[in-house]
Amino acid sequence: MLPMGTIMTGCMVIGLLFATRLPVLRAVQALPAWFRKTVAFVVFLAGSWNVFWYAMRHFGEFWGGAALISGCLMLLTAAYILNVRCLPVFLQRMRPGVLFLLLCCTVLYGVTIYRL
Repeated sequence: MLPMGTIMTGCMVIGLLFATRLPVLRAVQALPAWFRKTVAFVVFLAGSWNVFWYAMRHFGEFWGGAALISGCLMLLTAAYILNVRCLPVFLQRMRPGVLFLLLCCTVLYGVTIYRL
């Protein structure tokens, strides 16, 4: 059975791949809409689990805080994947920062898992 940290890291990577609009990742953007919606749903579920289950149970700990931050970023990333135009303008402008912070969280999780 996979540990939840590995699953969360995988969901963060998938969310970053689908939310990033880099020219190198155009093939990901060309996938069918149902597939992008499924990915957005998975990222949303992972972010919700991070925020509403893990972070609330471990609020005073380091990993509880990390789960709260990464979960909120994953929720925003799911919205970026699904339909960025439905978000307020200030959230649309925050997209590069949100994705960079999610990348930082992904690296934190990945390095920690690697060291275990």
